[in-house]
Amino acid sequence: MLPVCNSPARHTHKDNLTNGIIMKKGLLIAVLTLLIFLTGCDNSTQPPSPTDQLNKTAQPVSDPTEGKYTTLKSPLPSAELASQKPYLVEFFWFGCPHCYSLEPLTKAFKEDNPDFQFIMIPAAPNSRWEIEARLFYAMEALGIKDALLDRVFKLYADKRNEKRYPTLDEVVSLMDQQGITKEVLETSMNSDEVSIQIERSKKLFDQAELTGVPSLIINGKYQLEFSKLSSENFAADFMQTILSLGKK
Repeated sequence: MLPVCNSPARHTHKDNLTNGIIMKKGLLIAVLTLLIFLTGCDNSTQPPSPTDQLNKTAQPVSDPTEGKYTTLKSPLPSAELASQKPYLVEFFWFGCPHCYSLEPLTKAFKEDNPDFQFIMIPAAPNSRWEIEARLFYAMEALGIKDALLDRVFKLYADKRNEKRYPTLDEVVSLMDQQGITKEVLETSMNSDEVSIQIERSKKLFDQAELTGVPSLIINGKYQLEFSKLSSENFAADFMQTILSLGKK
């Protein structure tokens, strides 16, 4: 089974925001996909380094989804999440190196399949991850998410090499051109609007019985099993399996 970024136990206290806050289709997707297949985020170990993999064409099979997904016991509420089918929900965390490695592949899938609705949900099952979830929802509320998502992911990856999280000032430094100040960002992160989104994220994470990220769920009930995808043809198998599950 694929290891993932496992959620630490929840805490009752809040982390200090100012101390704890925080590639493109043209890149070879296969350079990163083997990392997703072989590794995941584990809060007890240091994340491994990416391993290169050559992208190949997947061989056709009778049922491209067989054995590559599990069905959620309690499906996510499609009417609440999506305006159309098929759709894909990704639970992630900015601090997860495997979510960062998966990003070019999910981005390529999104660009190649405009009929597939793509929904990102920042996991917030504990006080540490909630900081990044609030950051994501604040960026969304301020209208800068699409412009800065990749840069925030990269900032976390860079600081991970220093074995620390980005500071709030470092995050805000990415937002200069958008005119977002530290005060504006903090206000949005602590707003009622964002708090409602956080509670929704927690509810959906629990309903799906998830324990870590990245987690991909298709049409609210089919969870992709990364470890069951082809190790030799990972990228092609990834795309084909999600498309096929979207038709279920």
